Amino acid sequence: MENTSDNQEKEKKRRVGRKKLVVTVIGVGMVLTSAGVAGTIYYRQTQSSTTQENGGQWGHQGGMNMNDNLVTASGTTSIGVDAVTFAIDFLEDTSLYVEEVYVSSGDEVEAGTKYLKFTDDSIEDARSELESTAREAQIAYRSGVITTQESKIEAKYTYQQTLLDAQQAQQVYEDTLASLQATLDAAEDEYTQAQDDYNEYLYKVENNTFSEDYEIETKKTAYEEAYDLYVDRVEYWELTEDELDSLDSSSASMSGSSTTTVSTSTTSSDSSGQGSAGGMMMGGNASSQAATREEQEAKADRQWILKTVALLKERMEEAEEDYEQAKEDYEDEIDGAELKLQKLLNTYESKREAYEAAQITYQKECLSAKTTYETTLAKGQTAQNDYDTQLTSLSESLEKLADAKEEAQDNLALFESLIGDGYLYTDEAGTILMSRAEAGEVLTGDDIIFAYSNPDKITVSVAVSQDSIAQLSVGESAMVMISDYGNYSGVIESINPVASSDSRTSVTYTVEVALDGDVSALSANLTATVIFGMDTDHAQQDETVQIQTETEEMTQQGGSEHE
Repeated sequence: MENTSDNQEKEKKRRVGRKKLVVTVIGVGMVLTSAGVAGTIYYRQTQSSTTQENGGQWGHQGGMNMNDNLVTASGTTSIGVDAVTFAIDFLEDTSLYVEEVYVSSGDEVEAGTKYLKFTDDSIEDARSELESTAREAQIAYRSGVITTQESKIEAKYTYQQTLLDAQQAQQVYEDTLASLQATLDAAEDEYTQAQDDYNEYLYKVENNTFSEDYEIETKKTAYEEAYDLYVDRVEYWELTEDELDSLDSSSASMSGSSTTTVSTSTTSSDSSGQGSAGGMMMGGNASSQAATREEQEAKADRQWILKTVALLKERMEEAEEDYEQAKEDYEDEIDGAELKLQKLLNTYESKREAYEAAQITYQKECLSAKTTYETTLAKGQTAQNDYDTQLTSLSESLEKLADAKEEAQDNLALFESLIGDGYLYTDEAGTILMSRAEAGEVLTGDDIIFAYSNPDKITVSVAVSQDSIAQLSVGESAMVMISDYGNYSGVIESINPVASSDSRTSVTYTVEVALDGDVSALSANLTATVIFGMDTDHAQQDETVQIQTETEEMTQQGGSEHE
């Protein structure tokens, strides 16, 4: 609302500035002297009022209705006095210096008369400032157009992404919960496993089950059985110490001898055949050959025995090695059981703490995920409104830049049209009643520079009591009754916020009413009665006559008492 009000004020200001040089106000209770005008010029709010077509007088056509809150007051008419204020109020860094003043109090002037001249340097400085401001405003507006377009694209993307996020919010929420649950389950599994590992090992320590774990008795039995079998075969086959010592070498040679034996046997068979075919050419060696074969067979048998015993010995040694390694591992386990148990306990406690922390994290993350889910849904529901609001804001920002550009251009144009040539001119004809400008002074916005009489304006100043003043406001209509001149419509132009009475028991405030319509027949110092609070929309003629009659009586009585 404030921005709208500011914009309206700026637009109003620009319109007024383009139409005329000055801002005119009506002086209240001003007393004219040869030296000028003494009095107070009050702030007023201009507002249109309903008037009659027949010179602004109240007649049978309009009439008025009675109102329960009627306020009546008497006063005198005054010729309007226009105070001219300097309209150039938009210079920030430049001061306008008066070089020469051409008129003074009492001078009759026409509209467009040169009133004063500004120094050339101050005019040029002001023009440079306004031109620079206009250029900067133009650049800012062009930059704003580009920025606005970019921002609109980003806003649309954000809007579409927000809608997409809202559509996927449920699935994202469920996936998040599943992931959080999986993480929690993994922490629980690790904690449970660590607990089981510790309890299992604690049981082993407390019950000394390591012997079973390493199969001490089983491996011992296997070793003893292998040993007994080895010893039994050695004794059974009556192996000598030398044979036992040479088991490995004899095994190797036995393999070669076996081949040789088979070969020799084959050769002997062939030789035997040949001998038979030859008619027992070597009959004399038959006995010796048979003996040799028996020896060879006996030797082969012995080599097989040695090989078998060697295998038994190898198995015995492997069983022994397994047994000894088991005992060593068992002893190491016993020695390190306390340390291992402590490590398992530490792991168990660490996993327990991690699991408890995971539970807290899970709860927090679930809550956060739910909040995110609900927030995303809410954003999706308001996405359109947020998008529209952002577009409106961007448009308003760009509009402000456009207004600033236009205002800067209007200010420059107004400056050139009003004082671009270095002179200030009167806006209308009249008699100069007051002149405040002097050579060497600086003129700023809203400074009163001169005033002159305005016979086309008639005002009435009345005193309203403290009890009734709260019922009145600037811009309200009023009826003004002037004896011998008729009735006129008017409007409240100002209410002096400062009490006009020094008495504590009779406090009054000055209210100024400006008459509407044709007031050429009126003059100053006429007695007038002002009636506030009348409804002029649906009046009856008889009410109007009654009020007029009562008012005239009040006026006459007041005059008599005064005399």
